[in-house]
Order: sequence, then structure tokens, then C-alpha cells
Amino acid sequence: WVVSFGAMFLTIQQPAQTRQRPEHPRRMKSKAAGKYQDEKHHQIQSADTSVLNKLKRLRVDPSLGRQRLRNVEEAAGRNLAEAWTKAEEWEAKMLERGVEIERNVVEKAEGMLRGAHVDRGGQHGGPSKKNKGGGIGISNANNKRAPGSKPMWEHGDTGYHYRADLAALAQVRKPIAITTQPSDTADAAKDFIDMRDLTATLPFANPDGGAWKQGWDVPPTPLDASNPLQVFVIPHAHCDPGWIKTFDDYFRSQTSGILTSVYNALRKDERRKFIWAEISYFEWWWREQDKATQEETRKLVANGQLEFVTGGWVQPDEANTQRYAIEVQLQEGHDWLRQTFGEQVIPKYGWSIDPFGYSPTMADILKDYGFEGMLIQRVHYAVKKELAERKHLEFMWRQTYDETGQQDIFTHVMPFYSYDVPHTCGPDPSVCCQFDFARLNRGYGGCPWHKEPQRITQSNVAERARLLLDQYQKKASLYRSNVVLAPLGDDFRYRTDDEAENQYTNYQMIMDYLNDNVPGVQIQFGGLSDYFTAVRGKFEPPILKGSFFTYADRDEDYWSGYFTSRVFDKALDRKLEQVLYAASAMGASAEELREPRRSLSLFQHHDGVTGTAKDHVVEDYARYMRNAIDSVQEWMSKRAQTSTEDTSLRSCWISKAPRSLGHFACDISQTTYVFNPLPVDQKCGDAIVPPHETIEAALPCEEAGSENGAASAIKFDPTTGMMTHPLKEEWMVWKVQRGGAYLFFPGKIAEYLKETGEQVTIEEGGFVVSTPKWKRTIIEKKIPDESGEGTAKVFDFIFKTKLETDNEEWFVRFTAPIANDGTFHTDLNGANFDTHHFRADLPIQSQVFPMPTLASIEDTSQRFTVLSEHAQGTASLQNGSIDVWLDRRLRRDDERGLGQGVRDNVLTRTRLRLLLETENYDSEPSTEFEI
Repeated sequence: WVVSFGAMFLTIQQPAQTRQRPEHPRRMKSKAAGKYQDEKHHQIQSADTSVLNKLKRLRVDPSLGRQRLRNVEEAAGRNLAEAWTKAEEWEAKMLERGVEIERNVVEKAEGMLRGAHVDRGGQHGGPSKKNKGGGIGISNANNKRAPGSKPMWEHGDTGYHYRADLAALAQVRKPIAITTQPSDTADAAKDFIDMRDLTATLPFANPDGGAWKQGWDVPPTPLDASNPLQVFVIPHAHCDPGWIKTFDDYFRSQTSGILTSVYNALRKDERRKFIWAEISYFEWWWREQDKATQEETRKLVANGQLEFVTGGWVQPDEANTQRYAIEVQLQEGHDWLRQTFGEQVIPKYGWSIDPFGYSPTMADILKDYGFEGMLIQRVHYAVKKELAERKHLEFMWRQTYDETGQQDIFTHVMPFYSYDVPHTCGPDPSVCCQFDFARLNRGYGGCPWHKEPQRITQSNVAERARLLLDQYQKKASLYRSNVVLAPLGDDFRYRTDDEAENQYTNYQMIMDYLNDNVPGVQIQFGGLSDYFTAVRGKFEPPILKGSFFTYADRDEDYWSGYFTSRVFDKALDRKLEQVLYAASAMGASAEELREPRRSLSLFQHHDGVTGTAKDHVVEDYARYMRNAIDSVQEWMSKRAQTSTEDTSLRSCWISKAPRSLGHFACDISQTTYVFNPLPVDQKCGDAIVPPHETIEAALPCEEAGSENGAASAIKFDPTTGMMTHPLKEEWMVWKVQRGGAYLFFPGKIAEYLKETGEQVTIEEGGFVVSTPKWKRTIIEKKIPDESGEGTAKVFDFIFKTKLETDNEEWFVRFTAPIANDGTFHTDLNGANFDTHHFRADLPIQSQVFPMPTLASIEDTSQRFTVLSEHAQGTASLQNGSIDVWLDRRLRRDDERGLGQGVRDNVLTRTRLRLLLETENYDSEPSTEFEI
């Protein structure tokens, strides 16, 4: 048998030192080399004297400038001797533990200067030119790596694909800065917008704005012949790789025909343009075309008529995903584009119109991959209005760690309700709908405002063109430039040649009329790059930091349910991520893992990992992932056979069906090998497994109860078995009447055991508690902190739940003696942080947030952190408490297009790691969470 330890940074199968503490702003980086330093010296990563030499070189390098020099000196703490001494101390400690610290100082200093990757060959410090261990910075002192256990950076798959593997270790370049006291709304929305402040103070009022229901009566921008209004009409089709139909069904029934119709339309007129985002579909369509069609398509791409935007395998969700998976799906799309068309077609602009809220992690990734701008749409309607009133709908999105703006990326927010044609030409949807010519003759149901499109003729073109122009002018008044972006499309549009012709020919007549007859306007079909090129340099954009969670599209309809919907599949996603990372650590290249990587990429779609697809589509996604897991594990077993000389190895983790809980199938009486894919030692029972090695070990690796040396005076309730000390544990349930896959609406809250009256079985003195539907196991851990001291109380809570009652949402509430006063921290994609402030004036559903990996609260004496092996929703609704959702089951649809509830719940496993710290963490807001 062969066991692979969990590889992601929050894998709880003995993650040992990579996640031995709550990964807060300053600590969210690999502990591989024990690189934690105090704030003043956190950038000093080596005692090598080349630190001094590097600073000397910088002084005589005029291209770097004085400000960049000051940044380096500040990072070094100004007192270089002290910094050197500090680094020497840390190196000595690490060497005592058998760890060597890498000395790629020049590259790391450059990374420090730029606050970014050293080069496109590595992330967060990057692979050194001399030592490709890069940001991991670790090798075992007795490193006798078995054949076949070679990590990815020694396999040849370095650089570009290695970046995602480094992201899995959750390294952060600089301290994450988070506010603890919100400032005044007016101050927060001048030239610098901090979303953490804005969401803490914005009234979130919802007055009726008239034609623009969520806005106001917008006046048009006057036309100026000396400075013409530029309008780019951007045809597009949003094609979900799975939602109501499976990915395969959508391609056969709709998407293949869409791409063919677009191909035919573009060839008729070189003025026509079209943008495409989902490479998963385009790659399939391309494979089915003959050579002649492929060559003609190459011409359309080369002359800019067909433009790829973002270019990922899918348009990923940004709430439940880890940075690792986001990067993998982006790489898969870009790999195919590069191999098929060449480097020159790799997009420089992002297009994200349908994910349900946005994370700064995505902005960070796009910047790292060479992007220059990005567009987003689903932002809370009240936030959109606030930004629009101040003409802040375009801004430089800055990372919280970034003090210099090196990672800034220009971002455009679409101002209105949706990305469909009625909500993209201007503020009045009843007017804009008349210019969706796919709705001619009641196509797509016609216009709900009962004002139907009219075919453009010579007799009506003047009146129709000026009516549309008025909307463009009004839209322009919401932005600082005189350039208008006007998308022309919707879900699965341009399905037939006739539909495509109706859009292109009618708009061309309008364009010709306006360009020839109205001074002060220039209008044309464009790609996304045309818009960003035209708007560049027109004005000085404001700076924005933070995320756009939690999203609401209208009223009090907050999209906080999908953080937990289909939680089983969210866990299956992480299992696939783990085995992919482990296979890379064994030496697999991206090409060898191509199909499993694409299966993972497909599920990152914003109706995949979100749990917002039809039942049969959810099953199909699971089938893709399960087959991918089996494929990767087969590869790993074969590779392990090489290092162990055992030709009969097979994986311990098996499952009988795509959506059935996998189980550990090892026979402990037989020889078992364990593989550690991480760059630090891990434990299996009493055995220490060195980094990237496969060794023989005795099972089980862990059991319920306290590990040797771990003792926290745990107390349990003798009746319920719930932990009462040092943390309080409560099993809770929301009894709800509304909500669905997307939306959460709270109802009656109750304690689960009191509500159900289920019989409780208590075993192991309270470490194991079970009912017919719910089981919990606790393992107390002894994990040293960065200094080798075991000061944190660490508990792993393993839940197995099977929710079979409609209209219930199950969660566990943990309470610690902490006065957090409503301040609550969550992670963003395992790579960044967000801070929230409880607001009694807002509905509870607005205060549930995504928890891809972590939630935390603290005061001046203690910090309490919950880490999870998969994504779910979380909240802090009471002082000192953290609620973590375990599952949800809803009978009704929530009227967002899915047409069903969520009732396909299966037995699900959730593993949480709880850490209670009283020492060795910085509780001062001025140093830990300050901007």
C-alpha cells in the first residue's frame, strides 16, 4: 500500500510544520525553512553577506531610483548589523533541526524590491538560478531521496507550472495589512478605497432609482467634437462549462454551434470582432475542425477579430477556490493557446462577468501572469452605486501586502445589474433591450419591458441610433474617461448564423449612421484590448484594496449560501488538488498530468465548485474528479514502485462511486509506504517522513485522543459529549424557509441535539461523539511553533454528517474567551486575508463569508483560529465565536436560474483544525493588521 500525505497547505492529514500555526497576515508563507522573523526583519531571509553587497549595488543603480532603495533599506530594518545578527540566529536554529536555508539572496532581494515574483520562472521568491528549490527553501540534512521521489523542481517542470505548486504552500510576500477600526465612509471613498472600511460603514440603502432601479436618473455626458466619445461594442457569449446541462451536453447542443456561427460571421466583414473566454470549449471545438477551418481561424485571431480574454480553462469562482487551483486552470488555458497559436495570443486583459463576488487574489494572479487590466461585474449593487457616484468604477486594484503599487492592476467594474444587453448599453434596460437584435420576433422571449427591438432600416436608423447614443452618453457619465465599453451578448448567445447576422448587421447600420452624421462620437466593434488601450492614460485612477464579498444582486438577497452548497464536492475538489500536488512532488510534469489538471480546472468554474449546478451536472463533475484522482494515484503507485522495488503497490484511498465518501482501505497487517510531498518533515505515528521521500510506516498515523506530550486539560459535557474547555463546542442548525443553492436566508436557530432529540453515544471519554446523522472525533495535537516551542492548543475536529432533512443548514459553533468586538478575519483563496466588522443593522445573511481555508478572531490576550481542509461558509455572530457551516439542504429554488433546490446531500467529511494561542503571536493591531 502507498499513502500520500495531504499536500495542500491546509491538508489536515498530518500537515506538520507547514500549517502548525494559524496563518495570519505575517505568517502566511512557508515555514519550510523556519523563515518567520519579527516585523522589522521579515524580509531578511539569509545571513549571507551578499545582502550588504546587494544594497551597495543598488546605491549605484540609477534605474532603481531612490524610493526603491529606501524600500530595501526599510525592509532590512535600516540597522544592517542587527538584521544580519537576527538572520544568523534563525539560521543556527534551523541548522540544529537538520534544515539548510537557501542563499539565493540576489533573486530574493529583487523579489523584495518588486513585491512580486523574481521572474516569470517562479512565484513568491521563485526558483533560484542556482537552486531550483526557490521559495520553498528546504532540503533535508540527510537527504537520501529515493529514486522516483524527485520533486517537481528537479524534474524539469520548473518555472511556469511550478508557480501553482508554490502557491499551494501559501507563501505571501509581505505582511497583510488589515483594518481593525473602520473609518468614515466619506474618507474611505476619496482617492483610496478600502473595501473593509467601506463595507463596515456604507448604509446599504436601496431606494428606487427610477429607470436604473439601483441607481439614479443619470444625465448624459455632452458630446464634444474636439474630444469624441469613443464607444466599443464588444460581442461575446457567456458559455458555462456546466450548469443546467453538463459540459459535454452544452458543447454538443449549443457551444459548438455558437463558435461555428461566430466563425462564419467574422469571415464576412473584417470590421466585426468577438471575444472568447472559456478555453475548455474552444479547445474541443478546434479539435473537431478541419485544417482549412483551423487556418481561417488562425487568420481571425491574427488580425484581432477573434480575441481571447483571460484565457483560462474556465471563468473560475473566486470565493471557494484556492490560489493553486485558480493558477492551474489559467495555466491549462494558456498552455493550449500558446501551443496552438503562439505566445502572442496570450491575453493581457481579464474578463470575469459571472462569478458571484471577487477576490483580490485573482487580481494578484493576473498581474503575476503579465495582465494589464481586468473587468468584473457581480459587485454588490450598493457598492456599485457608491463607486459610480464618485466615478470610482475604474481603479487600480492594489494588494494589501503591496506598499509600492508594483502589483496594481487597472480594473473596470460594469455598473448595472447584469451583463446581458438590457443592462449594458446604459442605465435604462427598457431602452437597451430594444437593441438586443437576438430578441427580434420574440427571440429569447422578447423584452420584458414590452418594448421590442426593431430591425434597423434607412427610415428608422436616425431615431434608433440617437436613442441608443443617449444611453451610451449616460453610461459615460459614470466614468472618468470619454471611452465607453458596451458588451453585446448574454448566456449562450450567437447560436445560429441568423442570430449572429442580426446583431452584426443592425449594429453596423447604427455605427455607420453615428460616425457619418453625429459629431463628437466614434463607435465601432471592438475587443476588450481595444477598450483598455483607448482608456489607458486618460485619467489618474483611485486605489482600491480589499474584496467584493458578500455579493447581493438585489434587496437583501445575499449570495452566501453557495459558500457551503454541495460541500461534499468542495471536499472532493481539495482531494484532487492534494494528489496533483503530491504527484508533482514525486516528479510528474504538467504534461503527464494534463487530463487530471483539466478535470480540476473544469470544476473551478463558477457553477462547479460553487455547488450551483443541476444534480446530474454535479454528478458529472464528480465523475471527472474521481477519474482524475484514480488516474493520478495510479501514476503515483507506479512511481513509488520504482523507489520501493515493490511492484504490487496500490493506493490506500478508494471510493465506490463519484459522490461517495472515500475511505482508507489499507490493511495494517501488510507493508505500507507513506510519501511526504511537502518540503518539511511529517509524522505518521512515531515515524518521521522526510520531505519528498517514501518510507515504510506502521498504521494508523493518528488516533482519537491526545498525542504524546499534548495536554490541555480538556473537558467534555458528560451528557452531550461536547467540548466545554478550553473551547466551547455547539452543534447548531438553521431552520429556514427560504434560500437555495445561491442564497442563504436565516430562519430559526436551534441547538441540534435539543432540536432533534437524537441519542448521543460518547466514546473515548468524549473524544468521539456520535448520533445517527452526525459524528465527531477529536485529536489533540502537539505541534511546535516556529521557535520549536509547543505553546498553542491544537485540536483536530473530524465531522461526518449526513443531512437528510429539508430546509436545514448545519453548522458548528466554537466559542473562546475572546473579546473580538465584532472583528472577524477570513482568508481569500488561501493566499490573502479579509477583515469583517459585525453590523447589527444588516441582515445575518450579509455577514456570512467564504472560508476557503481559515477563519480567526483575537483580542490582546488570545487568538482563536479555525482551519479547514475544504471550503465552506463562516460567520462570527457573537463575541468570541466562530460558526463553520457543515452542510445545507434546501427544498426550494432561489430564482437565480437553477430551477431546483439542493437535496442531493451525501455523507460528508469535514476536518477542522482549531488553534488557541496565548503566546508568540503579535496581538497589536498596529503591527499585525494595520494598513
